Order: sequence, then C-alpha cells, then structure tokens
Amino acid sequence: MLKGIITLLIFQFIGECITTLFELLVPGPVIGMVLMLIFLMIRKSSFPSLDSAVFLHLRYLPLLFIPAAMGIITQVDIISKEFWAIFISLFIGTIVALAFSAKLMDYLTIKQESKK
Repeated sequence: MLKGIITLLIFQFIGECITTLFELLVPGPVIGMVLMLIFLMIRKSSFPSLDSAVFLHLRYLPLLFIPAAMGIITQVDIISKEFWAIFISLFIGTIVALAFSAKLMDYLTIKQESKK
C-alpha cells in the first residue's frame, strides 16, 4: 500500500511542478490525475498497492465534502447575488455532462459489440 500512496503523491507532485513551471490556472492535482490516467492507460492495468491506496482514500471521500459545504454556508451573500448565473451554469453543465456521458456510452457499447 505504501507503494500506491507514493505513486499518488508522485503524480500529484509532478502535476504541481507542471502547474508552477508553466504558470497554469489548472490545479496541480488535476494535472497529476490526468497524467496518472495516461500512465494507467499505457500500462493497461493497475497494481495491487495502488488499488488498496485508492480504496482507502475512497472510503473517506465524503469527509472532503464538509469543507465545501462550509464554504457554501459562509458565502451565502455572494451566492444569493449570483444565484441565476450559478444556476444556469450548473444546469447547462449538467446537460453537457449527461450528453457527453450518453455519447461515450454509445461509443463504448458499439465498440464492445464490434469486438464480439
């Protein structure tokens, strides 16, 4: 499991370095996560210590929503001023995400059926 946690931290560190080096607006952990996705796609599999580290973190994922909820509570005045902009962007974002997910599932289903 230690190897898996170190792997997660290395990819996060690489993402932070890229963000700092190129002065990007994208957070370092997001870049690290994309790099890890590319790494795992090239490798075509994971390894047991990474799986156990990820499952350990996923078990406590709901705890990460508490600070976000507190942020919403403390920013009520800003949210109330920008309610319609937030609502419309969330609505459009949800529609786009659903459409993309549906098209991706269609593509993957067709690809899976063509292999059989």
